[in-house]
Amino acid sequence: MSDSTNRRRIVFLLFIILVILNADQMVMSPVIGMIETEFGVTDSHIGLVGGVFSIIGALVSLVWGYLTDIYNRKRLLIASVLVGEIPCLLTAISGSFGELFLWRVLTGIGIGASFPISYSLIGDLFSHKERGKVVSVLGLASTIGGILGMLVAGYTAGVFGWRIPFILVSAPNLILIPLLLNLIEEPKRGAHEEGFEEGLVEYHYSVKLSDYANLVRIKTNLLLFFQGIAGTIPWGAVPYFMIEFFKREKGMDLNQATTVFLIFAMGSIAGNVIGGFLGEKIYGRSKKLVPFVSAITTIVGTFLTVLVFRYPYIPGQFYSLVVLCLLGFIAALMDSYTGPNVKMMLLNVNEPKDRGRIFSIFNLTDSVGTGVGRFVGGSLSVAFGTLGAALEVSAYFWLICGFLLMLSSWYFEQEVEQLNKRMLEIASQGGQS
Repeated sequence: MSDSTNRRRIVFLLFIILVILNADQMVMSPVIGMIETEFGVTDSHIGLVGGVFSIIGALVSLVWGYLTDIYNRKRLLIASVLVGEIPCLLTAISGSFGELFLWRVLTGIGIGASFPISYSLIGDLFSHKERGKVVSVLGLASTIGGILGMLVAGYTAGVFGWRIPFILVSAPNLILIPLLLNLIEEPKRGAHEEGFEEGLVEYHYSVKLSDYANLVRIKTNLLLFFQGIAGTIPWGAVPYFMIEFFKREKGMDLNQATTVFLIFAMGSIAGNVIGGFLGEKIYGRSKKLVPFVSAITTIVGTFLTVLVFRYPYIPGQFYSLVVLCLLGFIAALMDSYTGPNVKMMLLNVNEPKDRGRIFSIFNLTDSVGTGVGRFVGGSLSVAFGTLGAALEVSAYFWLICGFLLMLSSWYFEQEVEQLNKRMLEIASQGGQS
C-alpha cells in the first residue's frame, strides 16, 4: 500500500472516530430542560457539569500528552475511545444528578485524551506546507461531532426521552475498535520534517519532563494558549445553551430550535473548511498573514454573533426566520475560521517530539475556557434572568482572542523558520534531537 493511501486511510478513520467521540460532548445540550426537570436542578448546575466535564478531561490529557510523545499512539487512541464511550453509555442509566455528573466527567477524560494523540499523528503524516487543509478536516470532526450529538438528542429525545441519545452516540465507536486495531498504522515521528523527507535519516529523541519549560518559551505557543482560554469562553457558552436560548427566549419548539442551530452549525463547518484551505494558501505566500487574517475574522465574528442574540425574531414569520439563519450562518463562519489555523500554527512551530505535550497543554487552556464558559453562561443566565444577555457577554471574550492573534503575527513566521532550520541541523547530525 502506498504512503499516500495509508495517510488518507488514517485521516479518514481518525475523522470518523473523532466525530462520534465529540458527539458525546454536545448530546446533553438539547435535553438540558428535561434533565433539569427530572433531577430538580438549574442552569447553574448544568453549567457546572459542562465546566467540570471539560476541565477534568483537559487536566488528565496532560498525562496523555506526555504518553503520546513516548508510546504507540494507536494503542493510546483505542484506550481513549474506551475511556470516553463506556461512561457516556452509562449516563443513560443515571438515577440521580450525582450519577449523571460522575459519568459526564469520566466521558470528558476520554475526549480530552484523543486531542493530543490525533494531532501528534497528523504532524508526522504531513509536512508543514500541507497541514492546513488536513488540520481543517480533522477540526471538522469536532464541529460535526457536536452537531451530530445535538441532532441525535434534538430529534429523538422528544420521542424516546433524554437517556436514549447517550446510547446512540456512544455505541458506534465501541463497534469501530476492531477497525482501529487492523487499519491504522503508526507513522514514524518526524518523517515529513525538513531534512527527513527522503527517509535516509531517522529521527531520534528523548522526552523529559523539563521539556515543558522550553515549550512556553516559544512566543507563538504562549499567545495561542492565552487566546485559547479567552476565545473558548464563548465557544463553551454559546453552542451549549443556544438551543435552549431559541426555545426559551425566541419562542421556538425543540425541533425548530434544533433545525436553526443546524443551519448555524453549517456556517461553522464552512468556516473550518475555508479557514484550513485558505490558511494553507496564505501560509505559502506570507506566514505572518495567517494569524493576522484570523484575528480580523474573529473580531468581525464577535459583533455578528452579538447581532444574532439581539435580532428581533418574530415567531412564525418566514422572512424573520430567514434573516436570523443567514446572520447566524455568516457569524458562525467568521467565528470558526481561526480554529484550523491555530492548530496548524502550533504544529509548525513545535518539534515532533513535543507535539503530544503541546496539544495536551493547548487542550488544557482550550478546555478551561470552554468549561468556564459553560459555567459562566449558566451562572450569568441565573444572575441576569435571561440567556440572551449571558451569551452576549460571553461572545465579547472573542475580542481578546483577536487581539492576541494580532500579537502572534509578529512571531509566527520567525519561529517557523527557526524550527525548520533546527530540523535540518538534526538531520545533518544523524537525526539525534
